[in-house]
Amino acid sequence: MAQRVTTRRTALAGLGALGVMTSAGACSFLPGLDEDEEPSGAQAPQDEAGSSEQAEEPSEEPTERPGSTFDAWASEDDLDLVELDLAAADEEFGTTKGQLEREDRYGGWWSPGFPEESPVFTMEPQRIDERAEKIFGGREEVSTVATSVLVQTIVQILDTPLLLEADNSRSGEVAPALVEAFGLEGVDVAAFDGLFADMPVSGMQDSERGLPEGYDFEPLEYPADGPRMSILAASAEVEHLEIEGLSGPLFLASVRGALPVRHDGEELPLVRSVTYGLAMDEANGTVFMVYRVHSAPSVHIEDPASLPLVEGTEVPQDWTEHTVRGLTLALPPGTGEPEVTEVGLMFQDGDQRGAVLRTGLGTPSPYPLSATRYVARAEVPGADLAVLSVGLGLDSSYTVTVTLHREDEQFAVQLHDVDEEEAPLLAHRLIAGLDLAS
Repeated sequence: MAQRVTTRRTALAGLGALGVMTSAGACSFLPGLDEDEEPSGAQAPQDEAGSSEQAEEPSEEPTERPGSTFDAWASEDDLDLVELDLAAADEEFGTTKGQLEREDRYGGWWSPGFPEESPVFTMEPQRIDERAEKIFGGREEVSTVATSVLVQTIVQILDTPLLLEADNSRSGEVAPALVEAFGLEGVDVAAFDGLFADMPVSGMQDSERGLPEGYDFEPLEYPADGPRMSILAASAEVEHLEIEGLSGPLFLASVRGALPVRHDGEELPLVRSVTYGLAMDEANGTVFMVYRVHSAPSVHIEDPASLPLVEGTEVPQDWTEHTVRGLTLALPPGTGEPEVTEVGLMFQDGDQRGAVLRTGLGTPSPYPLSATRYVARAEVPGADLAVLSVGLGLDSSYTVTVTLHREDEQFAVQLHDVDEEEAPLLAHRLIAGLDLAS
């Protein structure tokens, strides 16, 4: 039985004249696009035959621990890939030229813009805490603020001008743009600088390394007079946040977008999933920001239900159980204590990095896969769909990812820095410890 630890949000100290509080995290993994051999099992001698006049030479046959290979999984060569229709996505959201002219080392473009009838403006928040309605004077007023947070999430976080820069040296541009967009007069903008300096909005772990360098791609030429980013899905929700120093509504926006890139002469989309949160406590003037970003070049399949079904193996006793927003999971020793926020968990202080990323988005179709060396699906209690993918991560190590879908929620559970031989065993054990039924 795994050890059980119920995670809770760490208290945040107030910063600046208005008690500005910051918390953030970002995570990414590389697509497994190279060929390699499957890890093999151990060898054991066959029993000797005792009835013959001369004993036969003992032969050896492989014996494998359950879940120690990817034999039951689909490999990247088995996948029936489909194209992602970005033109259809642009038509659905009415994405057009926005108001902000942008520039980076690859050229210039315009921020995304949307007509009044776009789903960005017409969709209702998935849920609204009744306490937020009382504070803002009604559901319509709350929805207006939620829409504003969603738009700024798209413009400033999803399609950030820092996305494809060589490093994170421009991080000081993010907080001022958000503070100005939300009209937060009097807020000490510098108090948020560490938020975007430590965890780049690009989604890279290394602030000294850019996405194109990390993933070995380059963007296609930007449109001459329009946006470069397509919106694939978007949602908003309003919760009540109760932490030390803040009591008030938390506006969460989740967005999935795609930017065409070129890798090894082939075109594919860089898919980004972002969840950004803004909370305010008018009683004491406290402002809170939190976000998670995942970015990776991706291929797509039509139906994830067509993937082979695999089963988990027993969770080792020395694994530690965590909970986050109704998801229970067990992780191996060495991942360290999690950084807990309103949008997931980050494990960064141990020997092995890990993450749990949560977005308020439904199951995408077609389905993106950004680590495609081995892929499968599993049955997880409480999940409508669970997709497993294993591929090359940073520094030639592997990344194991399980993506869980439950109605309008998505959880991505990741283990980084995994050795090739232990990857299948870790993946099958990770499946066994997952539960969304609580």
